[in-house]
Amino acid sequence: MDDVYEITLLMDFYGQLLTERQFQIIDMHYNNDLSLGEIADNLNISRQGVHDSIKKGKIQLNKLEQELGLVSRFTKHTKKLEGIYDIIREIKREGLTNEQNEKLDVVESSVKELIKDL
Repeated sequence: MDDVYEITLLMDFYGQLLTERQFQIIDMHYNNDLSLGEIADNLNISRQGVHDSIKKGKIQLNKLEQELGLVSRFTKHTKKLEGIYDIIREIKREGLTNEQNEKLDVVESSVKELIKDL
């Protein structure tokens, strides 16, 4: 998984469990794409302080994921639902009866809603 994407997901799930300062710094770096120098200037701290905070925050986020596994379950379920959705789309192209297509429409709609809700 791409580092930025991974940290962003971890922040979505566990960010509020970090210290307020760690959350703020990691958010500025990964979500707002600010450099260490820009963050240091904005917060009146050293670049090293920013770097250390990001490093400690990432360690904490990964530790939480190892203990709770919410991100891995989320990505696993999302992939499975997307696979089911793709299969439904393939089946719908196979010349089914109107009744069968209506039933598949209901299933497709439910799967689409589940994916959206994740």
